[in-house]
Amino acid sequence: MSRFERHLLNVSIALSAWSGIVYYLMRDVLRRSDPFSVLGHPWQPHVLAAHVLVGPFVVFALGLIAREHIIGRARNGQAAGGRRSGLTTILLAVPMILSGYGVQVVTSPPGRRFLGLAHLAAGLAFALLFGMHLWRAARRRRSGESRSAGADDPVSP
Repeated sequence: MSRFERHLLNVSIALSAWSGIVYYLMRDVLRRSDPFSVLGHPWQPHVLAAHVLVGPFVVFALGLIAREHIIGRARNGQAAGGRRSGLTTILLAVPMILSGYGVQVVTSPPGRRFLGLAHLAAGLAFALLFGMHLWRAARRRRSGESRSAGADDPVSP
């Protein structure tokens, strides 16, 4: 994985997770100062816009690394220690991405609520597992394990 791909992936996931969590807190946790307002915070629409704009970068970055890093390493057995956390993370990306697009186009309130909760759950699980995947890769790199497995980039577990 190139430095550009690694940075694009890490930064886009971090920004997406941050904006998604902040949006959730603004929408569902903060008390509204005005009882007639639908906003939990005046910046809520801007944070949502940031989240929606960063999302395609996450999808693009995952697609960019799919052939070499995800599919290629799963097939040839490279970095076997991180295969489980990596594949689980990618499997969570599917419902996260589908529910993220779905919540933007579904118009029924129960459907939007269901997709929103599914997106929140899948997104949180994805971000946590991705962080764990990076942590495990860094731990293996420090111990010299990744060199022996033939994987020398910082994200490969």
